[in-house]
Amino acid sequence: AKFSKRARQRDLKKVLELSTPSVDNDTKEEGDLDDDPESMKRRSRRALFILLRNLASEEEDNDSFRDASITRVKRIASKDAKQQAVSAVDMLKRTPQGLETPQYEVLASRPNKGIEVRRYDEFAVCSVTMGDLKSESDETKTAQQAKLSNPQLSGATSFGALAGYLFGKNQEQKVMKMTTPVFSVGDGDARTMSFVLPSDYWQGNDDEASMSTAPKPLDGSAVKLTTDEGGVRAVLMFGGFGRKADVAVKSDQLLDVLSSDKEWEAVADQPVMLAQYNDPFTPPWKRRNEVSVPVVSR
Repeated sequence: AKFSKRARQRDLKKVLELSTPSVDNDTKEEGDLDDDPESMKRRSRRALFILLRNLASEEEDNDSFRDASITRVKRIASKDAKQQAVSAVDMLKRTPQGLETPQYEVLASRPNKGIEVRRYDEFAVCSVTMGDLKSESDETKTAQQAKLSNPQLSGATSFGALAGYLFGKNQEQKVMKMTTPVFSVGDGDARTMSFVLPSDYWQGNDDEASMSTAPKPLDGSAVKLTTDEGGVRAVLMFGGFGRKADVAVKSDQLLDVLSSDKEWEAVADQPVMLAQYNDPFTPPWKRRNEVSVPVVSR
């Protein structure tokens, strides 16, 4: 089918609107998501770059979409923006290839509700809590925290501190492999962001593997190493940038489903955790996000 130039321009404008992250004043840290005209232009330019990168990749993968690719992308992006149901199979395809991720088995699924119940194996993480970052002096922050801004992940400074640790800003100056996802839990100064450590440091993965062999964080970096014991969690997957408003809606949806589930119930007084799997250059309609909460059988 032929698509007019005007139609393609209209579709391009719509896709750019859907691809530009909105302001999230509760979690922004570095002014990257301010609502002034210059910041809005910066976000739009970034969205255009991501879109062009995605279209180039699509054309390499399938020449038949050269004339209609922007229209096809608009259809996919619009569906994702409306939070229409995406199957677990399709959502899992959004997981970045070649990156280690915590291992789990699916114990139960509710396809019509978009929820899985998983049992996670133990794994290790490096974490930063916002209150710990703020307690450091300005001089220490400048020296230790790389500004690796990622406006699709709430908490750009936390992201920078953790990425810096993995990429060699540790006591051994050891560069480690990137992993997925990035976990976030809590609000305000109690908000904690975590990166999964490579499986070399997961206890039980190898006779000599343990977190004690992981490189020590730099003094004053606010990075802490801990073991996540895994366990059983109910998980709801969704696309988009994972902004605060979307996370709140999906968290309520997850808890609402569990409140009437006949097999599983949420553990009382446990916070909902956000997991974001993709890099900053992934468009929202190709992103995999999850909210999860510990559960027990009824």
